[in-house]
Amino acid sequence: MIITVVQPPYFAGETPDEKIAEFLVTELEKAEQVSLIVLPEYSNAGGLSDAEREKAALPRANEMLEKASAVAKEKSATVAVNVLEERDGKLRNSTYLFDKTGRPAFVYDKIHLPPSEVALGVERGSGTCVCDLDGIRFGFLTCYDVYFNEQIEYLASQKPDIILIPGYQRGEATDIIRAQTKMIAFRCNAFVAKSSYSMDSDEKGGCSMILAPGGTILKDLGKEVGAVSEEVDPKWKYMRTAGFGGGMIRNDDFINDGLCPEAFV
Repeated sequence: MIITVVQPPYFAGETPDEKIAEFLVTELEKAEQVSLIVLPEYSNAGGLSDAEREKAALPRANEMLEKASAVAKEKSATVAVNVLEERDGKLRNSTYLFDKTGRPAFVYDKIHLPPSEVALGVERGSGTCVCDLDGIRFGFLTCYDVYFNEQIEYLASQKPDIILIPGYQRGEATDIIRAQTKMIAFRCNAFVAKSSYSMDSDEKGGCSMILAPGGTILKDLGKEVGAVSEEVDPKWKYMRTAGFGGGMIRNDDFINDGLCPEAFV
């Protein structure tokens, strides 16, 4: 399959949310020969930093979801899009996974909420962060989720093939972002498709990337703007020896076999 991740610029003008949404729609329409497209967090409300303007951008969530659905159907591709939305009377940070017919196959609600989202009134997700689609097991992390080993360990136990990470991380150092993402791929023995925002800086944000299960970075946009693609075998796993001189074993099983959580109770 061919994975594509999109990285818009972090527009700082008067209507950054509108410009970012337009950019993302254009990139969706441009994508060719693609199996999976991943967009960043807040596709409908990107570039905003105050609660009132974020709430004003909520209606655009439906526009982005409708566009992602149409592109998935038109290109016979799987599309992951994140929106800040109101659903069932509650604010949610939602990642929709559309199948090749344009149907929403799964919705992941972000579990770990930073102070800004708590203050905004976003509802925490229930914990479901894995789904199976077309023979591929997808895992989900959204931005702040990547800091929490509890969710990463749960994902590792579910043996995902691909982990999707719509991100923002505007203030995080690039070396930290790369280290986090490499370790997630390594621990979960899964491909990772991360989409975020370019901050026009070599030191902060950006780093939309595609990684292999061993933690190897296959593509990394750094601070560049646009999209990048990589062809992968989603079922490939990183194999290693079970200790020096031992037989070959999946890397996640090598770690799982040594777990002893009871020692730290």
